[in-house]
Amino acid sequence: MIGRSALAALAAAAIAVVAPPVWAQQVRTVAGRVHSAADSAPLAGVRVRILGTRVRAESGPDGDFVLRNVPNRVVQLMFGRIGIHPDTVQLGASQHTITVYLRVRAVAVSPFVTVSGRPARERFENLAQTSTVSLDPFEIASAPTLAEPDVARTVQLLPGTVARNDFTVGLNVRGGETDQNLIRLDGITVFNPFHIGGLFSTFDAAAVDRVDFVTGGFPAGFGGRLSSVMDVQLRGGNPSDMDAHGSVSLLAAKLLVDGPIGETGVTYLVGARRTYADAFADAFSDDPFSYYFGDVLAKVTAALGTGGVLSVFGYWGRDALVLPWVDPEPGRDGIDLKFSWGNRLAGVTLRQPLGSLAWEQHFSASAFSTRLGLVPDVLRADNTARLLTARSTVAFPLGGGHDLRIGFGVEAYSMDYDFRDQALETQILDLAYRPTIWSAFLDDQWNPVDWLLVRPGVRFESTPSADFNALSPRVGFKVFLSRDVALTGSAGRYYQAIHSIRDQELPITLFDYWIGADDLTPVARSDHLVLGLERWFGSDVSLSVEGYAKSFDDLALRNFRDDFKVRGDEFIATSGFARGVDVLLRKYRGTIRGWLAYGYAKTLRRAGGEEFPPAHDRRHTLNAVVQMPGPLGSDMTVRWGYGSPIPYTGVVGQWLHREYNAESHEFDNHEDEVLSTTINGERFPHYSRLDVGFRWEFEKWGATWRPFFQVVNLYNRRNVFLYTFDYGTRPPTRSGYSQLPFFPTFGVEFAW
Repeated sequence: MIGRSALAALAAAAIAVVAPPVWAQQVRTVAGRVHSAADSAPLAGVRVRILGTRVRAESGPDGDFVLRNVPNRVVQLMFGRIGIHPDTVQLGASQHTITVYLRVRAVAVSPFVTVSGRPARERFENLAQTSTVSLDPFEIASAPTLAEPDVARTVQLLPGTVARNDFTVGLNVRGGETDQNLIRLDGITVFNPFHIGGLFSTFDAAAVDRVDFVTGGFPAGFGGRLSSVMDVQLRGGNPSDMDAHGSVSLLAAKLLVDGPIGETGVTYLVGARRTYADAFADAFSDDPFSYYFGDVLAKVTAALGTGGVLSVFGYWGRDALVLPWVDPEPGRDGIDLKFSWGNRLAGVTLRQPLGSLAWEQHFSASAFSTRLGLVPDVLRADNTARLLTARSTVAFPLGGGHDLRIGFGVEAYSMDYDFRDQALETQILDLAYRPTIWSAFLDDQWNPVDWLLVRPGVRFESTPSADFNALSPRVGFKVFLSRDVALTGSAGRYYQAIHSIRDQELPITLFDYWIGADDLTPVARSDHLVLGLERWFGSDVSLSVEGYAKSFDDLALRNFRDDFKVRGDEFIATSGFARGVDVLLRKYRGTIRGWLAYGYAKTLRRAGGEEFPPAHDRRHTLNAVVQMPGPLGSDMTVRWGYGSPIPYTGVVGQWLHREYNAESHEFDNHEDEVLSTTINGERFPHYSRLDVGFRWEFEKWGATWRPFFQVVNLYNRRNVFLYTFDYGTRPPTRSGYSQLPFFPTFGVEFAW
């Protein structure tokens, strides 16, 4: 845990750096934006450099770029990129902002595939930020998955993450719980971004522009979670022509359409997806099994005449599952177990330059609801989590190598949990949480000398319902030992005012039940310390080695002895720690590319006077992902993963008991397993899996076709999912249920 004196020093540093030294005024920071001269659409990937110097940058998805250490004199900026006319623009001696309009041109080239390493290199050279990996659409599409490209499945292959089994895309990051990850889709917080209990994520990979995944030490601009940030940015629509992308696989079909709206400078992106597992079940079985999920997304982006960009985004997704519970009999209807859950998102973001300032204003609404019931009219449990968010951020250069960001925000949560016996018309449990979190932050990127980057910051958070007010000081640094080698580090404190209550003995959780901080539910806390080394070999190979230590306090662990009539005993306050090392070797370009990710971790929890490892405590995790030319002209991706044993609570016996059934006037026999008093005292065998994927591409009928064939678990490794016991034998015998078996899948993607 970081001491109070260290935290005070960090807070002092965050305030002190706002006043830059006089000697540093010889250079400045310039913020710019690049637009198309034809329709004012932002231009991404434009290379900007100052003639006669080594200062350079590249424009991002919104056309923004930042040049640091610019000489405080008149300089010439050169702009270049495939598909635009190169241009040179003069920048005045005291000018700190610039907006440039470039002419777009058509370029005929031979077909090629490229993976750019520039964003990672730009971050290495210009940001004091540890534990960050970015993925582009090509890398997401190439990684072999169960049926279609999946953002969360690809993120699971990065260091610092643990997936408990094949059936979940939930992320346990550096010892944290799955609810401790801040997951944003185009700036909107997503409560539960998974389908089929975690088999798929809610993100359509075809609509994704970039994914930034931060596993620890994230800066002051992010708050509300303890472990990680996964920021998923959607691309805008094509500003020149209508495009369509789609796919059909064994489990789902989807279609994504984007393009311009006339000559207005407005673009759209609309997509829909649906599974047809229910259709398969109806075609091949008479059992009343029914499951499907569907989702729809839409984004509209408008380039404003003021130089700003306005985007509006919406998402709707729903899962529905029905299982037979009690068979119908003469004189009695059957009973089904019915699940349904899903997300609804809506948001608007305005990015507007104001002189030398860059202003961003965001408003959004996010809702996640679940319903679990025995139908018709037996039992029903509902949980709804809603969030209204407003935040405003202003970025401006101060001179002296300072890039300052200041932000303010409010998050209003509404969480309800209702459990009732419909047959007896009795409400068993009724919980409501209304936490509101007010926040403000200061984040400064300071480049005092060429070999040093420092990023101090501080975040203030207030939760009135829990009578909670706190400062979260944070700092990051990067010391360049050479042009290609740097020492990195970060430290900070993090708070989380919402929790999800789950049963860690269950190997898979369909959804979370959310609660918020109040007078009985505390705000959780975690301290991060990260130290690392980054090394680049040329322009397309990087190596990152990081060690970390984290503490956890006031986590919410489900209390199985809670009394429904007593509010506040639903959880047990839990503390703990996590320590480990993450290694990432990555090749961005070339005939053979991919990454090798290794993580070592030790995690412990303390609750109710006991110490135990959580269910995701995996010592060693290794993932190798290699993309290369394959047979028959294909692009082949091979992924091999290894995980050391994870813990579980053993079973010591069976309890046979009888309960009186008032309906049948008979006694029913019940069999319940008795768990060991040693929590997570046993471990499953080690895990390994080999996946192979092949993709082809050809042109036909005016469209591009990309058929694919993938094999999950090529050598059919029987990785244990859970154990069951047969108590009819003496002694009882144990059987293991496996995770995904050898599973071939195929499909086709198309675009025109």
